[in-house]
This record gives sequence, structure tokens and C-alpha cells, in this order.
Amino acid sequence: MRFEYQPGTTLLHRLDVRAKLWIFLCFMIATFLFPFWAPNLALTVIAAALLLWAGVGVKGLLGLIGPLSFIVVIVVVFAAFGFAPSESSSADVRHVVFSFPDGVLPLTVGGIFYGLSLGLRILTMVMLTTLLLVVTPIDHFVAALRSAHVPHVVVFIVMTALRFIPTMQHRAEQVLDAQRARGARIDRGGLASRVRAYIPVMVPLLTSGIRMSDDLAAAMINRGYGATKRPTALLVLRGTARDWLVAAAVTAALATLVVLRVQGLWTL
Repeated sequence: MRFEYQPGTTLLHRLDVRAKLWIFLCFMIATFLFPFWAPNLALTVIAAALLLWAGVGVKGLLGLIGPLSFIVVIVVVFAAFGFAPSESSSADVRHVVFSFPDGVLPLTVGGIFYGLSLGLRILTMVMLTTLLLVVTPIDHFVAALRSAHVPHVVVFIVMTALRFIPTMQHRAEQVLDAQRARGARIDRGGLASRVRAYIPVMVPLLTSGIRMSDDLAAAMINRGYGATKRPTALLVLRGTARDWLVAAAVTAALATLVVLRVQGLWTL
């Protein structure tokens, strides 16, 4: 799956970028509110549903989750064995499911719940970030930064980074297709053989990235970059009542979750 804007007509596409950024921030805060797996699973399901609504498709969603599965499993295992229940935890949370000899690294029910919550947080954050990039053109990000009076140098750096990611991803796919056409078996074998197979891919990809950087620098010089401190903006953001109503609804939902967290709901 490519991390770039995909045109669409959904409400997610039509929202003002400033409202999207605020909603994104609210979701990120909600992701870190609860150490229990149930609310984090709900947020993961919501993020996946929003991606499907944005037109990513089931194949694209699985292509996003697949590469993360190994990292998520490692995080879940380490967090589960490293969790230490507090004295205020219930007996069910402190219940030991498995432990090594002499009680070393006990695996508790609370550890399993905490590990699952961390794994779900990773999936949720990646899906939300992808969603924001899929439904928002890069020009709108730039306009939002300009409206916040961010220095133009910082705006240009952010814009270049956002454009560089999908460009390099597309270039990597081209190199992989070229290697497969030459008979390279990149996706077969064990981990060590796959790492060795990707060496011929990384070399042309790195060379291409350096060449793109040189071309960008030459284009900036030829077009007089830096001649004016604040270039004229071609896109002016204009929010509507719909944008702020959606943002207000998400804010109210976040406030409700904060109240539930303060009251001690869904804790370990």
C-alpha cells in the first residue's frame, strides 16, 4: 500500500485539513488513555473501518497490517513478560499464567492484557497516520502550516518529506519488479536469504534517492528559492460549519473517554 493521497468524495476527503489534524490528535490521545485491551481494540476497529471507508480496500488494509505483524508480536511478548502488576491490581490481573523456573519472568493475565493493548496501539497509530495521508493532499498540509504561521523553511522541509515517501515507495516497487523480471527470488527463503536478496534492491534505491536530491537542489536554485521570505500561497483554507461540527463531536467523545479514565474504568 502506498502512503499517498487517494482522491475520493467521502466526508473524510471533504473535511478541512485543520479539522482532520485536530481529529487525528484526539484519536492519538485516546489511544494512550487506557492500558486495557478492549478500548484499544475498539479504536483499532474504528481506524480500520475509516480506512475502508476512505477507499483503501481490504487488500490495501491487509498490506498495511501484514508488515507490522512481526513487530506487533515482538512488542506484545516483551510487554506481557515485562509487566509488573501493582498492589492495587485485582487478583485476576495478578494471576500467573506461566513462569520460568524459580518464578523468573512470570506471565500474568494483566501482562497479556497490557501486551495486547500495546500491540493494538501500534496498529491504531499506523492506520490513523495512513488514513490522514490517504484523505489529505500534500498541498493542504502545506496550507495548514502556512495558516499557523510556521516558517517557510519548515513548511518546505515537511512538504519535501511527505512527497519523498510515496516517490521512494513507487521507485522501490519498480526496482523489485525489475529484479523479479530478471529471475530474482526476493520473497522466498528464510530471513537471512531475504535480507541478502534485498541488497541488490537497496543499492539502486539509494542511488536513485541521491540523484533525486541533487535534482531537487538544482531545481530550487534555478527557480530562485529563497528570494522571498514568504512566497504567495495558491491555496487558502476556508473551513465550514460541517468541519467544526465533526471536530466538536470527536472532541466531546474524547472528553467522555477522559472522564471514564479518571473514574478508573478499563484499568489494570
